[in-house]
Amino acid sequence: MKKIMNIIVLIALIVGIYSFFHMRKVKNLQAINGNMYLDKYDFAGQGIIDLDGQWEIYNNELLTPEDLKNRKPDQYLTIPGNLKEQLGENNAGYMTLKLEIEVPKDVIYGFRIKRLLSASKLWVNGIVQGEVGKVGKSYEDEKAIYLPIYSYFMPEDGHIEIVIQTSDYREVFPTIQSMELGLKDQIINESLIASGIDFIIFGGLLVIELIFISLYKRMPNKKSYLFFVILCLFIQLRCLFLNERIIVHFFPNMPFELLSKTAALTYYLWIPVYVFFIKDVFTNMNRRTVMISSMFSIIFGGICLFTNNTFYDKLSVPGEIIVIIIAADIFAFLIKKVKEKEQNSIISLIAFGGLIITGVNDMLVNNGLPYVGRYLFQIGMFIFVLLETYSLTLNYTYQVNKTKILKEKNKEIYEKSIRDGLTNLYNRYYIDKILDDMIDEYIESGAIFTIMMIDVDFFKHINDTYGHLCGDKVLMDISSFLMDNLRKTDFIGRYGGEEFIIIFPHTRIQEANKIAENIRISIEALQVDEHIKVTISGGLYENNTKVKQLAIQNVDKLLYLAKEKGRNRIEVMEEEEEESRE
Repeated sequence: MKKIMNIIVLIALIVGIYSFFHMRKVKNLQAINGNMYLDKYDFAGQGIIDLDGQWEIYNNELLTPEDLKNRKPDQYLTIPGNLKEQLGENNAGYMTLKLEIEVPKDVIYGFRIKRLLSASKLWVNGIVQGEVGKVGKSYEDEKAIYLPIYSYFMPEDGHIEIVIQTSDYREVFPTIQSMELGLKDQIINESLIASGIDFIIFGGLLVIELIFISLYKRMPNKKSYLFFVILCLFIQLRCLFLNERIIVHFFPNMPFELLSKTAALTYYLWIPVYVFFIKDVFTNMNRRTVMISSMFSIIFGGICLFTNNTFYDKLSVPGEIIVIIIAADIFAFLIKKVKEKEQNSIISLIAFGGLIITGVNDMLVNNGLPYVGRYLFQIGMFIFVLLETYSLTLNYTYQVNKTKILKEKNKEIYEKSIRDGLTNLYNRYYIDKILDDMIDEYIESGAIFTIMMIDVDFFKHINDTYGHLCGDKVLMDISSFLMDNLRKTDFIGRYGGEEFIIIFPHTRIQEANKIAENIRISIEALQVDEHIKVTISGGLYENNTKVKQLAIQNVDKLLYLAKEKGRNRIEVMEEEEEESRE
């Protein structure tokens, strides 16, 4: 838990530092009646400033700086702000904005428009500085593109005149957000930071996707890994199509509708995929939440695909209400899991909480509120991905360890099932199975093997005289000796009460006989108890039959022949005896 908190604190610090440096600390400097006085403003010390306040507006007119020389505005537009609230029903169409600024002289300045309606054209001190799309006087005449504008210039004797033509026939709830003025290096750094964040998120998500695709291939039953990859993919698309519009820089003629639909679809589809992700991670998800999120995605996604943005944007308010209901259900579900102390539920709750906070932030920014300098939902999503990656990695490690423990337990159970409880040698069932395999190999390829059957001499006398505990000790000591002194390729098992069987794979009887004699002599010298002397008798048989029962019968007869001849000996089947038994 301590590691988790460290990660959360680190992420919070990063976001906090980023937000701190991107706050506009100077709020009392506002444009009044189209003029802003920044000649005493310390750009180097105080940083970039938002050009907020009253801009001149010439509604339903497209004017150049030359046209504006002798014009006086009829009204002013407060930026940032919602056009519908300020212009009423005349908010859709085209307009010209103007702001005059007094600044310190002999400095190169930078100007940044993050987003301005559907299309715009910028002049600074009478010189065209940039154009996004094509400003038009009708829906058909306008070419809409979402792209930031960056402009760099020297003021004319400390004076800057900004003129912007802009049009909007596609935004249902049009807002104009804060525009930024700063030193050239500050604006360049702002651009690099914004693009860098998008690239870092995109690259980080790509690595995470590859990791979880690999994990999903290993554990295809874990659907949460697949859903997580899809979530990451949606976030990547939003990084490309929103904020700095990286994709538009590479494809400047990309249709506005494609950008708009991608932004909407990644939002509508992200929600049910996240619900399915949570459902697979924790199970017992409320069926209502799953159903509502799925229907929401199907209905709103379909509307988005088959209509234009002016239609589906009108549904954003009911859509947001449904999203709030789904989010509340998810939040309640995660809180329940935290109370139940389900594994990693606290991480998922924090990750989801970050999504909600950054999502609310983006709604505020989108509605023209100046509290935060940029959209943060991508960052919130990336933090979500980092936390869930950590959670899923913990879960994967747990599953791997659980599987490993299960395999070890199964192996242990299997080993117990094939071992004799007293001696820990293979039991008769398993030895018979090995003999079956050896016979099959002999039939298929003629592979030789030798069998040895041994019996503890006078074992009943030991039991009767010294007790069964002593008899058990004799069997265990002999078993330990055999396991320690036989080759790794040999198989040894307990075949009956005091009978043992040894299989020598790929071994001729002559070599096996040397091993057998060493065993007999060593056991005779084995000190079990100062009052007990232990010897063994055995039979040794090199297989030449295709029937297991016959092989056992042959070696068993040799064992009893050794007992008949006085015990403490190994009886070996001679070649003539082998031929006579065939």
